[in-house]
Amino acid sequence: MRATAIKIERAEEDALEKMVKVGLFPSKDEAARAAIIKYASDLGLMSPDMLWQKITRHKRRKVTPAQLMRDIESISNEA
Repeated sequence: MRATAIKIERAEEDALEKMVKVGLFPSKDEAARAAIIKYASDLGLMSPDMLWQKITRHKRRKVTPAQLMRDIESISNEA
């Protein structure tokens, strides 16, 4: 992955922080990436089919329902 630095105004920074604070994204970087993809999709630069193909190319974590429940309980106990 390449890194790109962008400068944003305080209002955009506040919006990113709120998205992370309410739990929509794990980080401001992820929130910004999602916003860029959404905007590109809205402009017709990326089709839903293209986005789905990119998503399905990534390897997924194979987890059993029992392991998923243990993971959820572990996270709940941390909070």
